[in-house]
Amino acid sequence: MANVKAVLGPVAALLVGLFAAGCGGGKPAGQALAGKEKLEEVGQMLKLQAHDKLPPPSKVSDLGDVEPLLPNTSGDIRSGEIVYLWGNGITPGGTAVIAYEKKAETEGGYVLLQDGTVKQMSASEFQAAPKGKK
Repeated sequence: MANVKAVLGPVAALLVGLFAAGCGGGKPAGQALAGKEKLEEVGQMLKLQAHDKLPPPSKVSDLGDVEPLLPNTSGDIRSGEIVYLWGNGITPGGTAVIAYEKKAETEGGYVLLQDGTVKQMSASEFQAAPKGKK
């Protein structure tokens, strides 16, 4: 029994350490996500909604229903830093902008397209790009 305890102690410590290292989501605590990552989070939420055959949020009051899927981004949507064109979901092959960093309008920035991809656009590219329904 003593040999089992001697082996399990270090093994358990190793397993706990590996588990803790893998549960951080890739960002140190307190480090904010960049605009690209926030739009990727919105895209993931919309993909999950489509997978579950649920409609995308169509108004700000619907945000509460999907807020658990947007732990880093819901506040930015509420504040207007991330603009989501309500009611737009993921559409395979779609090229319209359905969410974007507010600064994309004037300075350029990251946008989420209907097909779920996130890309960077200049302000002029953003102005010329098709937009999802409002």
